[in-house]
Amino acid sequence: MQQRIAKFNRILKIREDSRRNEQAVLAAERSEERAVMEHLTQLEGEKAQAIRDFSTAGTKAVSAMDLWFQRQFIDAINTDISRGKDSLAEVRTRITDTEARLVEKHRDVRIMETYIGHLKEADFQEQLGIEQNELDDVATMQFSRKGEI
Repeated sequence: MQQRIAKFNRILKIREDSRRNEQAVLAAERSEERAVMEHLTQLEGEKAQAIRDFSTAGTKAVSAMDLWFQRQFIDAINTDISRGKDSLAEVRTRITDTEARLVEKHRDVRIMETYIGHLKEADFQEQLGIEQNELDDVATMQFSRKGEI
């Protein structure tokens, strides 16, 4: 029984390591999500500033080429924001997938822990039974000796 418990403990350790690896992947993905969100926030700020600059350009003497460049800059920022949103959606999809795998790995670990707990309890009960039988044997021998005297 002890060999079985040791075998399942090794399996449990492997599953726990797998779960820890998945947790590390999730942490990295969440960090990536935060970085993408910060980048998007920065781009939104740049866009707001570029729009303010563009709108105030009408009050100054500005060439048509300068207006065109400002408009191109705003379009480039919009393209970057669009790419950032796509990247954010991709990261969030990966996070959702990783969370699902992590839940499954956690469930596997809990099942294995429960099974090992049952094995240990059965082993304990078996040891108690053996011990009780030995005590019964000793008591029987003591009783039979007293009967001989």
